[in-house]
Amino acid sequence: MTDNAAALNSKRVPGRKPGPAQRDELLRIWGHVDEDGRKLMLFFARTLARDQGLVPPDTPL
Repeated sequence: MTDNAAALNSKRVPGRKPGPAQRDELLRIWGHVDEDGRKLMLFFARTLARDQGLVPPDTPL
């Protein structure tokens, strides 16, 4: 139940949902990097989301 409450309180960025072109590009890149590269991409994405206030500051990286 607390997970749902945290999701409702997160900051949303209107109009920033990636479209099919961005999804295709991400999947193309994702398929060509090794496991360490994928971990780095996820770390960067989580750090960016935390810095921009899209997830709570105590969210683990």
